Amino acid sequence: MTTTTASGPRRLARAAVMLLVAGAALVAGAATASAHPTLLFTDPSPDTAVADAPPTITLVFNEAVTFGGHAVSLSRDDGRMVTLGAPAPDQGGRILAVRVEEPLDAGTYLARWQVTGSDGDLVDGEFRFAVGAPISGAAVSSGSAAVSWTDAALRWLLFAGLTVALGGAVGDRLTGSARAENPALPPVRSWVGFGALAGLAGVVGLGGLLVLSAETATALWQGRVGQLLLVEAAGLALAAGLTRTRLRRWATIPLVLVTVAEGLRSHANVAAPGWGAVLTGVHLLAVTVWAGALVQVARAAVSWRHRRPAVRWVFAGYLRLAVWVFGIVIASGSLSAVVLVPIPTLLTSTYGRVLVVKLALVTVVTGLAIAARLAVRRVERADRVRVLVRVEASALIAVLAVSAVLVSTPPAGSLQPTPPPARGLVVPVSALAGQIGVSASASDGQLVVRMSTPLRGDYYEAKPPQDYSLSGEVAAAAGSGPIEFSGCGEGCFAAPAEWHNGANVVTLRAGADGWQGGTVSLLVPWPPQAGATDLARAVEKMRTVDRVAIYETVTSDTTTTSPVPQRLDVAGAWFVAQEPYASGVAPIATRTSVEGQPVRLAISFPAEMTTAVLTLDEEGRISEETLTDDTHLIRRRFVYAG
Repeated sequence: MTTTTASGPRRLARAAVMLLVAGAALVAGAATASAHPTLLFTDPSPDTAVADAPPTITLVFNEAVTFGGHAVSLSRDDGRMVTLGAPAPDQGGRILAVRVEEPLDAGTYLARWQVTGSDGDLVDGEFRFAVGAPISGAAVSSGSAAVSWTDAALRWLLFAGLTVALGGAVGDRLTGSARAENPALPPVRSWVGFGALAGLAGVVGLGGLLVLSAETATALWQGRVGQLLLVEAAGLALAAGLTRTRLRRWATIPLVLVTVAEGLRSHANVAAPGWGAVLTGVHLLAVTVWAGALVQVARAAVSWRHRRPAVRWVFAGYLRLAVWVFGIVIASGSLSAVVLVPIPTLLTSTYGRVLVVKLALVTVVTGLAIAARLAVRRVERADRVRVLVRVEASALIAVLAVSAVLVSTPPAGSLQPTPPPARGLVVPVSALAGQIGVSASASDGQLVVRMSTPLRGDYYEAKPPQDYSLSGEVAAAAGSGPIEFSGCGEGCFAAPAEWHNGANVVTLRAGADGWQGGTVSLLVPWPPQAGATDLARAVEKMRTVDRVAIYETVTSDTTTTSPVPQRLDVAGAWFVAQEPYASGVAPIATRTSVEGQPVRLAISFPAEMTTAVLTLDEEGRISEETLTDDTHLIRRRFVYAG
């Protein structure tokens, strides 16, 4: 087991004390709390959600039981029965497991069971659980803001192809005007179609990365990122097709549409919705025209090198255009930088340093452009103009490469220092995804997820920076869809969410560099009710309990086999004194059950990343508890005498 954060050692200390008490109670021969068998735990747990369809339904009792061939049944929320295998005993009859013989789709299920205790009495019951929807959204990263080099390479291919296509179309008009004045000039072959196909290859690669990340092809049409990639692919394919027809001049329209899609996908649009997309789209359009037209003009200069008047003609036309394009590039780039990069992070963040490199390259290109403009005025310097233009074109290609790296790097300015404030009542839910703690807060119109990992080494030392990734899906009776997360700090993610009345299943895929991650599902009941009064009453009721048998399991890695429940017999007052809600008060206390069902409370201590879900019996005592902190998942079942 790994060393934990500050709240982790407290949990371990409490668990150790409880196990010592349990051992002493067992040695002393403590009497069983009930003569009838009691269902301690189930897998899946009651009133929870699982990410994947469970291969078996498992029931754990506090004593050996006997059962028939139909001890467990499973039905869908529409009443249809699910085919199950024959029940099989384990641990001397204390564990009953049945295999699920058919796939379970996303939805809610009801499991019913019936067994016979050692006293001959028949005991039965039922519980519900939900299966989450497949993840279809791309993962969002937060934390160390590392560069995605594969993404950057594919982005460069997209930008380079778009530059050759869109800027080349503008360059074709410049060279065409020269040939209109002098038809004897040899034609310069257009590269618009070739550039569009190269850009399409980059988009296809980015789409492949999205599908691999989401592990489903539906990410291409269900998520916003995938939809924008499909728009870009359609625009580039249409442009390539138009170049083969008499409508080749119209190829610029779908190419401009690609720049619009890139603006909507950009970091700037996340930081400043609307204006950010406009700034990025205009900036990309100006850069591609500047560089692409220059490439076409340079090719014409090489082809017409022995006809200096034609070279001067086409260069003069390009330089008139470049003056305006250059102004747009500088203005839009500067405004985007102000939006995305706080001045203090300009040299300390990865995004800021890459931006500085880009600014330096743009400065070099500016100097080359000015030198070429001065040289083109003198006929005897035509050869020098061609050299300057070739160098300028190469520098602009480097600018495109740096731009590709820039858009593949999370900007420091887009990571909010704190998550957005909750709106109304909060439903806290949490889980352990492998070794990664996942704590979520659902409130009106939004979902905030915080993630954490154990601390290696001495927990008194500062925790090193950690890079996290998260993607998700939400499913309810009204349908399902991907969750569009954005970063709100290291290990913090926020997303808009529309909650429907009833059970909302949130499925999350969590990852962290160097740790075992996983996929988990969380059940968000809606609408919530205030639960502070219920919590205070439950604590007071527990303090009056003389003796209770508590069966407990503790794990720090959900990818391993669940541990065998340990029993301890204690006084109710002693138990609640060890809990974070011992005072009967919690920062967040919400009632999530509906009328007619046992009272369920979701309570949270955000400062310690600790969440507990309590189920109360008819007398107001705690009957079940699931407690999750940043590194542990603890499940408890309470059995009272009589």
